[in-house]
Formats: sequence, C-alpha cells, structure tokens
Amino acid sequence: MPFTRAATIKRIFVNTCLRAGDGQRYAAKGNASHLMSISNFFTNTLGANLSNPRWSWGASNPQTNQLFLRVWYDELETVDGVERSLILKTDRSYSSPGYPERQRHVEALRNGAQGYGVVCTAKDIHASGRTIKHFDRELLLQFGDIIDDGPSVFAVVMSRVPANELARPKSAASSVVPDLKSILNRRGGVTEKETLANARVGQGAFRADVLRIWDSRCCVTGSQLLDAIRASHVKPWRDSTNTERLDPNNGLPLIATIDALFDAGLVIFSADGKLKVARCINDVERELLGLADLGLSRTPNRALAEYLLYHRETVFLDAK
Repeated sequence: MPFTRAATIKRIFVNTCLRAGDGQRYAAKGNASHLMSISNFFTNTLGANLSNPRWSWGASNPQTNQLFLRVWYDELETVDGVERSLILKTDRSYSSPGYPERQRHVEALRNGAQGYGVVCTAKDIHASGRTIKHFDRELLLQFGDIIDDGPSVFAVVMSRVPANELARPKSAASSVVPDLKSILNRRGGVTEKETLANARVGQGAFRADVLRIWDSRCCVTGSQLLDAIRASHVKPWRDSTNTERLDPNNGLPLIATIDALFDAGLVIFSADGKLKVARCINDVERELLGLADLGLSRTPNRALAEYLLYHRETVFLDAK
C-alpha cells in the first residue's frame, strides 16, 4: 500500500508537469545577460511563459490569451498614417528555433490572441544575428490588426501601454510544479504527502469537502457540470499553512474560466460576495466573459470571509 500511494503522488507530479510545463527548468548560461534580462521581464514582470529563454522571440500567458513579442525599434514604421511593427519576415532563412515559434505566435494573433510588443534596440541593426542593446521596460506596444505586405507581416500599433498595467504574477500553472516538488521533498508520511498533493491540484478529500459545502455546484454560476469545476484555493497555496491548505473553507468550487481569473488576481469577491473585476480587463472582454452582475451564491461564512480578505489584499492585481 505505501508503494501504491507513493506512486500516486509521483503520478500527480508527472501529469501536472506534462500539462503545465516546468518553466523554471531553464537557466541563464554564458554571457547572455541582455537576453536573460528581457527573459526575466517576460516571465517575472509580465507573467508570460517562455518556451526557452535562450532562443524564444516572445512569450505567452495562456490564462489571459496574451502574447508578448520582441520587436525591433528600427522596424517600426508609419504608412498612410498607420503605425505598424514588423513581426515576421517570410522570405528570410532562419536557423533559430525562435522562427517557427514566431510563426505560431503570429497565427495565434490572427486567431484573436491579444498581442503586445516589447521594443528592443539592436547593438548592430545590420548584423545577421541581432543581439539586444536595451529594451523598453516602461511602455509596450498594443497590437491590433495583422497586415500582410508581400513577404512581411506587420502588426498595427494601436497604443502604448505602461508595463505596470500589464504586470501580473507568473501564470498560475507554473506554480503548481514547484509546489508539488516541495511536497515530494518534505519530511512526513506518504499518506500526508498524498493528501497535500491532491489538495494542491484540487482533488481528493479537499475537493470533495469544498463541493459538499456548496452542494456540488459552482459557487457563482450554479453549474453542476463537475468536469468543468475546479476546487480553487482562496488563500494561495504558497502562503498557506498545511492546515489552511486542507481547510475546505479556503476553497471555492468555480467553473474553469472564473477559477483561472480568480487564481490570476483578475477577479475578487467582496465581503458580501460580489464579484469585482480588475481594471486591466476591458469592457469588451468583460462582456465576452460574462462577468457582469456575478457573485457568490451565498454570503461567505466567517472563515471564508477571512480568506477572501487575504485574496483581495495580496492577490488582486488592483491592490498592488
């Protein structure tokens, strides 16, 4: 039995790694200080996941459907009064794995992903393999329509957005892997580790207890489609004690969309249970996500209210 439970914990860990990707397995090497500087900006400031900090030309945040692309200052131009940024050249021969990744990113922009450009200045604009001299940490380009102009693909520059308005923690999925590693490496019995591992990924007794409190429904929409409902921690796992991690009052059964927004600090619940939305989500997105006039189906009890207060004060993006 102990072997079976240990295998269960490892399976939870491996499956989560496969789903989320371990964003911390890459490290800076050599003299790529400028590259790692922008990589840290992508990951730690913008909360976007890099495939590889050595060669990626951009990064994504799958929770918010945002893409952040490295673009060059000398490749910004204005044509017929429209400012645009070169994001892809299809007639060049590239050996970097960053090129096929950029092709995928451009396709994602065509399919509706929100795009932003991090403007970089090259050390030598004539070099075949450019290196970054510096980049703009203060303002990002907000992209609009994609324009094909011969072999060149441009993104229309709609505006410039302060980086601090887009700043967010790293994608929530990226925190699961190190949390599970810490559980595997901690002292304690196999049963305790299995309980904590299941609670971290919203499964096991923790999920069952959270659902029981809320009558096996999403606590906002009332949906009973359990496959679409996650048992989300209110006070983040990383900030909780083991007791708080297993406390069903520190959990909310939320459909996946609201759960992702809640975990990323994009929505909160007020003291009376009303859902409030971060300023960085525009009116169009609010309407598409159906976030108007939502709230908890019942008034929070005292224990849940304390956890919700912590979430409002430390996780909500507008509180930072």
